[in-house]
Amino acid sequence: MLTYWMDLNDPFRAFDNVRRRMGQVLRDYDESAGPRARASYPHASLRDTKEAFVLTAEVPGVAEADLKITATHDSLTVSGERKTGAPEGYAVHREERGALRFARSFALPAKIDVEKITAGLKHGVLTVTMPKHPESQPKAITVKAQ
Repeated sequence: MLTYWMDLNDPFRAFDNVRRRMGQVLRDYDESAGPRARASYPHASLRDTKEAFVLTAEVPGVAEADLKITATHDSLTVSGERKTGAPEGYAVHREERGALRFARSFALPAKIDVEKITAGLKHGVLTVTMPKHPESQPKAITVKAQ
């Protein structure tokens, strides 16, 4: 058995050892806990085109009917539920991706036209297109010689 002797000349060495061990414990927990333990679910990307903002979010196993999208002129909220359960006549022997409820809001950098938002779900990826409000779109100004 190894015994750790604290170096009297370096009292912070013991604290550094505890910090490193705690860091490893937290990394191990985060890797084993899965997406339910992470605050930023679903994983998403928000891109800006000239005419619209496009949000893509990974929502594997979530049915179209179990998704809810709400929007204001400057934010978007995606919420939903992933249900689990075996089809009739089947039994579950292993379940690594369990049931999950989620909600995530995104602040938008410019106003959007709420009436023209479209959303689609394909292969577990949600795509929401939010056209910018006309007053938020950049306008080209021509320069005339005087």
